[in-house]
Amino acid sequence: MRRIQMVIAVILAIAPFAATAKDVSLQQSAVQYARQEYDRADAEHKADAEQLEQTRKALESLKKQFEQEQNKAALSEKKRQQAKAKLDKAEQALDRAWKQ
Repeated sequence: MRRIQMVIAVILAIAPFAATAKDVSLQQSAVQYARQEYDRADAEHKADAEQLEQTRKALESLKKQFEQEQNKAALSEKKRQQAKAKLDKAEQALDRAWKQ
């Protein structure tokens, strides 16, 4: 009987440590899972941020190209109007020459 009491006492003494070890193991697993989730989310964020930066640079490049083409179009419109004015003037001169 004394021996059974000693075994029970030892089991009861060890039981809290076994429960604590199990809790620690569960917590370690939870931390590991959370770390993996964080690593995946961090990698996704870095990829998205890089894509955003590339898109921003492309947009800036397109804006510059747009402004250049807009300026070019404005210059060509001015040249067209000047050429049209010269054409109109030349046609009027020709009409006057025919009428004389």
